[in-house]
Amino acid sequence: MTTLGNRLRLLRKQHGITQKALADKFKISESTIGMYERDEREPSISMINELADFFEVSVDYLYGRTEKPNPDNTPTEESLLDSKLGVFFKEIKNAPEDRQEQLRKIWEIIKSEGSRK
Repeated sequence: MTTLGNRLRLLRKQHGITQKALADKFKISESTIGMYERDEREPSISMINELADFFEVSVDYLYGRTEKPNPDNTPTEESLLDSKLGVFFKEIKNAPEDRQEQLRKIWEIIKSEGSRK
């Protein structure tokens, strides 16, 4: 089972940060970070939010409730419909699959041309 402590240790190591450096960043003791990582102490809600923000992951990821580090920030159809671009996305979504593939290829060409400039 993935615990908050396991996730915190994993994220800290992935980012190449020592317990001391993380503790200094949040103005807490190194031993507190160690206790968090060993699941001997639970961080406050505000600390959990700060850690999630620092590592750019969701709180659910920290708690092991999801394997996705970042929330799915895909805009909803309703939010896209408010702009001209949203209408375009809706049309693509409703197009036949072969047409969608053609449009993806066109988009890749446009992106690659933009990166060459």
